Amino acid sequence: MTVTIQTLDKILKDFYLGPIIEALNSQVEMVQLFQKSVLDWSGRQVVIPIHVGRNSGVAFANESAGDGGGGKGDTLPTAGQQTHVNLNVTAKYLYGRFSLSGPAIATARTTANSFATYVESEMDGLVRDVKVQANQEMFVGGSAIGFIHEQVNMAAGAQKNWAFSGNIDIASSMQAEARAAGRFFVHADAQLAVRITRLDTYETVTHANTDDPENWALGDTTAVFISGPFVEGQINLTAKNTSGGVNLSTLVGNSAALVEVVSCGVDAGGGAGNFNNGGGSGLDGKDWYTARIKPTQEGIYSNLGKKSFFGNNRSTASNSPLRSTIQSIDMTSTQLATLNFGRMQNMLDEILILGGEDPDCIYVHPGMRQEYASLVTVTGSGTTLRKDVQGGPGTADVGYSGYAFNGIPLKMSRHCGKGLMVFLRTKVWTITELQSFGMADLDGNVLSRVSSRDEFEGYVRWYYNLVCKEPNRNAILCGIKFPGSTNV
Repeated sequence: MTVTIQTLDKILKDFYLGPIIEALNSQVEMVQLFQKSVLDWSGRQVVIPIHVGRNSGVAFANESAGDGGGGKGDTLPTAGQQTHVNLNVTAKYLYGRFSLSGPAIATARTTANSFATYVESEMDGLVRDVKVQANQEMFVGGSAIGFIHEQVNMAAGAQKNWAFSGNIDIASSMQAEARAAGRFFVHADAQLAVRITRLDTYETVTHANTDDPENWALGDTTAVFISGPFVEGQINLTAKNTSGGVNLSTLVGNSAALVEVVSCGVDAGGGAGNFNNGGGSGLDGKDWYTARIKPTQEGIYSNLGKKSFFGNNRSTASNSPLRSTIQSIDMTSTQLATLNFGRMQNMLDEILILGGEDPDCIYVHPGMRQEYASLVTVTGSGTTLRKDVQGGPGTADVGYSGYAFNGIPLKMSRHCGKGLMVFLRTKVWTITELQSFGMADLDGNVLSRVSSRDEFEGYVRWYYNLVCKEPNRNAILCGIKFPGSTNV
């Protein structure tokens, strides 16, 4: 029997679509952790109303008798109403694309099993890559890569290594991708422009294009850049402008500052901050590379720390319920600090005060597990208390697992930034889906011919975003020492 493209389509749908979706649901941390919501979309956007204020028309009043007011009681409180804001959530688009060669398809003309054998490795790799991408963006999506936790004023035109907690390897990969894009004549000088937001006031402290900070012009020499090296526990920033630097010296208490990568460019020569704008260097001014490459879902860092929260300004006093607690162990030090139970308990207390409920999980990088393990290892009077010794007679399973704090389990993710503890109330998070995960087959076919090549291709897709409906019930503690950190 001759196997047609339609037959191959059916094989893909019948044998691989189900396992791919199952793998997404069982292996993507975000899907396991947060609920999906069914919402009414208007085009590419969905509006989620969020409660931010109580009815002010609630108060006690004196009775008419004996109130000293001539027999008249108090005036009733002024009528009020509940206060809401709208989160305007735009869908983001995650794709996984695969291709099958003509010769491979030709081998399937006598039997579908040969085709299934060939395609199995392609589908397994596709699932793995989609899973890694989604798990990574759960934390760093929406351009946010981590937090500065050093109370310092960096002068205009200066360069400094700041104490940093987060995903510095993400910044390194962004720069590498920019170099590989082939748009720069000096690839080695690719630099990442960043926006820094104070988390005590939610004000941006860099001076870029204030009209549209998401699209800074790379010719704007007022930007601040990551210039490398990319070392865990620190971030090297350069203030390119001549009129101002980065001032975090007036941060209140232990508040940290969010770092977002917003674009990428290269120094075209002619002095610091002299970026090419089409001045004969061979590059068109429109060729500046966007560091984030393509817009991603909002991650945990951006949901809790960005100034603009789905169209709402967190610096506005009336939007204070949209703020979360993001602090460092010690903002006055240039060093990462040792984890302690007191600071962890302080974070729980802050969440309870602001949000009324404790979190239900705490996320850390696997390397941070050792730091927590050292806290629960107690030696004294000849006795050592250590978590997890398991096994039957003659065996012992000794390790670091099953940890919790105040009954709240510690979860591990290699994509959670080093030096961080992320406190989450999972029920206030939602995955908004415009298009559930699956193979694209709008015309009835999964496979389509690639123009001018002996090849067919297809892709899977997921249109969604991640939203925290009550940020004040979540928190992040940063500035924590971790094994292998250099500035400790």
